[in-house]
Parts: sequence; C-alpha cells; structure tokens
Amino acid sequence: MTITFDPEVTADEFRGRRVTIIGLGKGRTTAGLARFLVGKGASVTVSDREPAEKLAEGLARLQGVDVELVLGPSSDDLALAQPDFVFVIPGIRPRSPTILRALQRKIPVLTEMALFFRLCRAPIVGVTGTKGKTTTTTLIERVLSSGRRRVFAGGNIGTGAPLHLVDSLTPEDIVVLELSSFQLETLAHSPYVAVVTNLLEDHLDHHGTRDAYIAAKRNIVAWQGPRDIAVLNLDDPSTVTLHTGSESQVRGYSLTLRPKHGAHLDGEGQLVLVSGDRRTLLCAATDLKVPGRHNISNALAAAIVGDVFDIAAAEIGDVLREFEGVPRRLQTVAEKDGVLWVNDSAATTPAATLTALAAFDRPAVAILGGVSKGADFGELARVLVRRGRGAALIGRAADEIASALATADPPGTFPVRRAKTLEDAVATARELARAGDVVLLSPAGASFDMFSSADERGEKFAAIVRSFTS
Repeated sequence: MTITFDPEVTADEFRGRRVTIIGLGKGRTTAGLARFLVGKGASVTVSDREPAEKLAEGLARLQGVDVELVLGPSSDDLALAQPDFVFVIPGIRPRSPTILRALQRKIPVLTEMALFFRLCRAPIVGVTGTKGKTTTTTLIERVLSSGRRRVFAGGNIGTGAPLHLVDSLTPEDIVVLELSSFQLETLAHSPYVAVVTNLLEDHLDHHGTRDAYIAAKRNIVAWQGPRDIAVLNLDDPSTVTLHTGSESQVRGYSLTLRPKHGAHLDGEGQLVLVSGDRRTLLCAATDLKVPGRHNISNALAAAIVGDVFDIAAAEIGDVLREFEGVPRRLQTVAEKDGVLWVNDSAATTPAATLTALAAFDRPAVAILGGVSKGADFGELARVLVRRGRGAALIGRAADEIASALATADPPGTFPVRRAKTLEDAVATARELARAGDVVLLSPAGASFDMFSSADERGEKFAAIVRSFTS
C-alpha cells in the first residue's frame, strides 16, 4: 500500500501551531520549509537522529531561522511529543518508525512538495526520470523563458519546492519542477504537464525493488486529468507503460518512431514538432552543442513543452542551439595532448555511465566508484571492457565494480587500477589515456562516501584537471 502525506491544509492553518520537521540532512529542503512555516506563524522544531557534528552543512543553512533543534539518536520521542503537524523531507522512508508513530498518534503528516502543489496557483510542469531530469528541466525553463510569462524553476534542481513564491504566483506564471522518486513517492498530486525522460534502475537502497521505484515515479502521471498532458519518451517502453490508467493526453517524443502528436528526429537528422498534419522543423541534431543522442531526446521533450505553452518554433530552435548543458553532465573540462577530460559526476548509476560512454566515439578511461545503491554493474563492465581503454576505481563500490570487470574480462587484460583518492584516480587516468581518448569522471555511484555531493565531486575533479591543463 502506498502512503501519501497530503492532509487538506491551507497556509493560514499553521499560525500558532506546533510543527515538527523530521530530517535535516544537508538542509536544502528543511531550511526553506522552516522559513516558510515560521513566516506563517508556526512554532517549528527540526529533528534529526544524527548528532550536530554530522549536520554542519544543514545547521549552517538554518542560521537566522527561529527553530528549535532536537538532534541525536533519542530525538524521535522528543520531536513527536506535542506537534500539531509533522513534515517529512525527501529521503526519509515513508514507513520509517518515526513516521508510522506519528500516523498512529493521528498527527497529520505532510511533505513540502504536496503543500506546494496544494497552494500553487500557477500551472506546474513536472520533470522526472532516472536520468536527464536536470538537463531537461533546465532546457524547459529556458525555452519557456523565451516567452512572455514569468517562469520559476525548483524541486530537485534547486532548494526544493519554491514555497517562498506561493503568495506571489499567479495563473499567468509557470513553475518548472524537477521531481525525484523521493519527492514523488508520497505525492497525491500530478502536474499539469508531466515529463518522463526514462525509467531505468536507481535508489534500490531506498525503495527496495524496481517495482517500488517505478510506483513512486508513476505519481507524476497517476493523478492527471483529461486536460493534463504527459510528455513521454516513446523509446523507453517502461516510460510508456507508466502512463497506463492515467487520463491525460500523451505527447510522445522519439529518436526512431513518428508520433502523431509530439516531436521526433527525422531521417535527415532534423528535430521536428508534429501535431496531426502539422510538421515544424526546429533545428538539426548537429546544431546542438551538448553531445549524445540522449541529449537529442531531452531537447525534443523541452520542445514539446514549449509548444504546449505557445512558444514559437523559431524561438525553441534558438534555445536548443544555444544550450551548452549543465555542470557535471558531460561537461568538457579541458583537452590536452589529444585527451578530452569530461566531468560527468552526476552519473550516479551504471545506466547513466553507459549513456556517457555512448556519447563519445573515442576510447574511454573511466573513473568509477562511490556508493552503489544496490546497482548491477554487469552490463557497464561488459561495455567498458569492449570499448574502453581502462578504469580507475575509487570509493565504497570499488570492489563490486572490480568484480564485475573481472567477470567481463576473464583474461584480465583490461587495465583496472585502484585509487585511494580522486587525485590518485586522475593521475592513474593520465597514465592510461592516449591521444584521441576521453577521460570520463562518470562514477556510476553516489558521492556521499567521499564527498558531500556530486557537485563537490565534480568540482574537485575539474579543479584537479585544470591544475595540469591550463
């Protein structure tokens, strides 16, 4: 059974009430939510089972916000002593003992995202998928911003749901939200336009099974009505299946198929918008500055959303041609002595790293590792052994990846080196790479065993590379 946290409340109901936020972590979501609730007159407590010394980043974000802190292993009972409402942040399991205890005590449990959906007066464009969310969300924001309406982006791409905007948003504005499976799993709302880039396999350490992960993702279309629109990647069967039972209209996009309503890549390499008999050219695939066929798909998705909001095809094409990508996603750092150095730190799953490998015609030296999140590295190992130059392994998942590479390469001729630090991994990659190769920081694992975020990991890699290339 799916647990949703969406009591019918208004912002005014928090005035004079006691509210507990379960979870601080790095504080991005919690700090914004706490500021909003305090601004609405609530007495706010922030609870986290970790001690203060492990929450420095989150505590720094709460500076200047009038909240009570309840931290440490015994925080649960204190946090649930007397609240009128409980908020749970993304990443806290819905069936965690703390949340179940709150529900048993009949305390209304909410999420920041569900509250935003309830209060937001502007149409919402929601974007989800295992990979491509951030690039597609950013592209959509830029496409829509070329029109006359105000556009705001948030969700997983920023500091959470932009609750601070709800009092100023109007039906003439547009909100674009990147939505993770953590944000979707308890959400009993769907956006006006739902974009699904793909459905692969991720966060099994949290969701437990692939079916549970897909069930969380399905909420982006599950609550849509007949006037709503689902923008779906027709090249991914799981994405199409996700829409089963939803009442919304489908606008499909594909690199190989020809949808009647949506967008596709034609036989001449042109990105094309289609609606019945209408066929509108946007730009050539070779015009895009971001590499890889997956980025053609992302561009097609963004173009459909632009068309939904009446952005002219010429303006959409201009944005697609000008877009240079987002940091940490196949971001070129430098090229020296014929070796291309690329930061793809956002690749936190094997599937994302496979996409990165496919984006280049060069042999690759891959820097891999981190936290595996229950992933299977078998297919990645087989492709890397076949197409790659070598691998440098770091972090907690190094043994798992090494085992997969050994299975894929029984003779043991594929170079695999261990590295204790990212600096060592870069040095190893320099030794392995030859002119004409690409060195990819595309770890296939999460960052939090060695870094505070994928951002920090990517920035550290870029700094190391620039130290010997600039």
